[in-house]
Amino acid sequence: MQPSRIDLLKITQVQDVQLDRGQETVVGTLHLTVHHLIFNHSGEELWIPYPIIHTVERQPPSLQSGRHPLYIKCRDFMIITLSLLKDGETQDVFDSIQKLACVNSIEQLYAYAYQPRIPFTANNGWKIYDPIKEYERMGVDKITDMWRFTTINQDYKYSPTYPRIMVVPSKISDNTLNYAAKYRSKARIPALSYMHWHNAATITRSSQPLVGFKQARSIQDEKLIEAIFSTNVPTGPNGETVYGSTAANLIVDARPMANAVGNVARGAGTENMDHYRNCKKIYVAIDNIHVMRDSLAKLSEAMQGMESSGGQVNKGALQRSGWLKHITMVMEGTMTIVKSVHVYNSHVLVHCSDGWDRTSQLVSLSELCLDPYYRTFEGFQVLIEKDWVSFGHKFEDRCGHLSNEKYFVNLAHTGGNAATNTIKDMQNKFYKSNYYQRETSPVFHQFLDCVYQLLCSHPTRFEFNEKMLIDLHYHVYSCQFGTFLFNSEAERSKHHPQDKTYSIWDYFNSDRDSFTNDLYDPMKDKDLVDDGGVLMPDATKVKYWSSLFKRDDDEVNGAITYGTSPEESNSIITDSTAATI
Repeated sequence: MQPSRIDLLKITQVQDVQLDRGQETVVGTLHLTVHHLIFNHSGEELWIPYPIIHTVERQPPSLQSGRHPLYIKCRDFMIITLSLLKDGETQDVFDSIQKLACVNSIEQLYAYAYQPRIPFTANNGWKIYDPIKEYERMGVDKITDMWRFTTINQDYKYSPTYPRIMVVPSKISDNTLNYAAKYRSKARIPALSYMHWHNAATITRSSQPLVGFKQARSIQDEKLIEAIFSTNVPTGPNGETVYGSTAANLIVDARPMANAVGNVARGAGTENMDHYRNCKKIYVAIDNIHVMRDSLAKLSEAMQGMESSGGQVNKGALQRSGWLKHITMVMEGTMTIVKSVHVYNSHVLVHCSDGWDRTSQLVSLSELCLDPYYRTFEGFQVLIEKDWVSFGHKFEDRCGHLSNEKYFVNLAHTGGNAATNTIKDMQNKFYKSNYYQRETSPVFHQFLDCVYQLLCSHPTRFEFNEKMLIDLHYHVYSCQFGTFLFNSEAERSKHHPQDKTYSIWDYFNSDRDSFTNDLYDPMKDKDLVDDGGVLMPDATKVKYWSSLFKRDDDEVNGAITYGTSPEESNSIITDSTAATI
């Protein structure tokens, strides 16, 4: 039996609390409930669910006002300071927020208590994605018999982080799959994610091969990939495969080449292309989760602005964060995949290390560009459910849903020296690749950022708007809905959040008008003179997503050179290039 959360509240109300947010200062009443911190002033209310709180720092009392500040950073990039009059009340508030924010099980999160004030009119959210229906929409079992559904993972024992229902080439038996699983990290074998409506070319996804120092190979893995790469190749009169009708198929390793090769020491690595027929390999140098976490921390700090200049954005620090370089890299990789599939009729297999972070980004963004359905209101929900939720992106770990008490720092009685170094301490404690948040990373945030870039460059091609992206970012951290809880489909199957929580898609679908793009023109996707429904991402025009940080576009993007510099432009390298380095 879990302890009652109400017992964790040391204090429920404090009056005469000063709130500072940006250049705004107001005085009001602070309320603490079981799931929210609520600040009330002049009839307005600010509600903050505890999971959205990233760090709380209790600072030494202010020499000017004598008040006791609590400096609170939220995962949606809101930063507030609450200043209380009494030392004891400040400590009680600090302790209560810490205890209520740092839960040790998913079932204690807000989603399990949340009830919408106005009942949702949509209630199909948990069933919005039906894998059989979605793959049949693409043409599996309908247009082509080259692919089949397999239930080899129906009890999640074959690959605990993979979906229950997978699609594999028809000519590959489950027995072959059993052997192939031993050669891929976490048994995440190459499986179908997308079949293109235009030419039956495909995007498949997997984890890295277990090559190791001994240069191990797997005949079954090679057979599986060869079968995937020949699913839309014509056959001759005697059933033989006729090569040359498609361009070279592609294996996309989403890691920097050095990282991929470095994994050999851990018994893994990257494909030895001597063993894979009729294809080539490229590296898309997307950095790892630790680099991305550090980059976001620097970006967030730059967006806060400099006190010396009245909170103005620090544009030099923005560029030093490297954030746009990372977004550019993901967009470049997406462009390569889209061209390979649509223009060159090629199959593409995408993987990184485990195949649930960078792979999810590249695969879902490519499909968003290739298929107009995924740019509809419903299709976008199906895409996220398919390539993020069901294929095992670790939302719980990456978003830090089970917060850690190390994020709460009490500097109130440590003397002036610590006070002056407060900000540096916070940076060092929370934003480096330390033990307590080594698994957190803004992977899904980067996906949403790239969707925002596409929305800006193709404003008429998406049925949903930027507000939907911002709300998705907020709610992936707020834990108000059950959709993004847990790390895998297997965990959700065990804990049944669909029986006890609301789906975020019911929230969006019940208020569809608020999230619909007024500029959307579905007829553009039928214009074969233009692009025939396929978007070509332009990695040279990326910009900072200002409104996510509650900034104006000109504050953030004015007088900044977008994209990569010429010397960085050759960031995607092929295996043949790699051989000469």
